Amino acid sequence: MQLSLKQYNAIRLIIIVLLAFLFSQSLVFKNFFLPVILLVLTSLLLIYLRKQVKEIIADERDYDLARKASFLAMQIFSWIAVVLMFLFYALSDTNSYYYPIAMTLAFSVCVLMLLQSFIFRFLSKK
Repeated sequence: MQLSLKQYNAIRLIIIVLLAFLFSQSLVFKNFFLPVILLVLTSLLLIYLRKQVKEIIADERDYDLARKASFLAMQIFSWIAVVLMFLFYALSDTNSYYYPIAMTLAFSVCVLMLLQSFIFRFLSKK
């Protein structure tokens, strides 16, 4: 089965809309395992469909833009999360719920930076 880029994009859009609908319905019914299973299955389906496309989907310029956008998004998220973490930590005396939020933001940024460092080191050795 060969797909054109236009067919692939249409199928991908339909799958994403269905996935969003099923996600929201699963969360409404407090079923938290179904979204994970659906996410894995749809990812596998999209990978399979992507391999069936006979046209070029992305070129080097697209990959370079994606790399730059990812790097900037990670830096911007880290700065915003750190500022919010300090804000929530400073306000934790007035509301005890702010302390866990501050710690979650701090650990999230640390994990993100460690993950980026490990992936960078792994890819640079290849």
